[in-house]
Amino acid sequence: MPIITINGQFGAGGPEIGAEVARRLEMDYVDRRILEEAAKRLGATEEAVAERERRPLSRRERLARLLQGILERSAAAGGGEDPYFGPDLGVLLGRQYPEVMREPITRADELDDQRFLQVTQEVIRELASSGSAVIIGRASNLILRDHPTAFHVGVAAPSEERLRRVAEREGVSREEAARLMDAHERARTAFYRKFFKVTPEDPAFLHLLMNTHLLGDKRAVEVIVRAARA
Repeated sequence: MPIITINGQFGAGGPEIGAEVARRLEMDYVDRRILEEAAKRLGATEEAVAERERRPLSRRERLARLLQGILERSAAAGGGEDPYFGPDLGVLLGRQYPEVMREPITRADELDDQRFLQVTQEVIRELASSGSAVIIGRASNLILRDHPTAFHVGVAAPSEERLRRVAEREGVSREEAARLMDAHERARTAFYRKFFKVTPEDPAFLHLLMNTHLLGDKRAVEVIVRAARA
């Protein structure tokens, strides 16, 4: 089974569609919240670790263990001290595009952005080498563009449909949903241009680009599932 990346416009349904694709294909599902939660599990007590070893690991616990392995290898490569992972790994992996692309940008922000990108690339590449997974966002289609079994999906939808979905999902007013959409899309575009020199919806880095409004989530899931199985 391949690695599936799903990237696209804020509110176009990427997380919802990705979660169902992962369920249908029995693959790990990874988004920023999952990464953040898994990273925070790294500080578990010895008692908690022993308890986990007496029962099968959940998918999120397996992801936490994978992140632990990445951290340990990174520390070894750096001569003992961890070069860019640390106790704030969960916070770092949980950041959204607007939190990365702050304005005005200072020298400290530049260093932080590079650290965020470095950590993200390392984690996503490790995930891709560890088995099958559906990875949401994080420019994962570009990070894994040379991965031999990766299948890259882009999702888009008209602004009115995205506005409705964001307002419903986040439990906010239309005005606040519009603000969130604008901030996220501006930052996402800036991130792709700054670090990868492309626009987010560049079809050259996608196998499939879908209008989720015209297809609907159920048919979008079916298209991805069939393509992945093929």
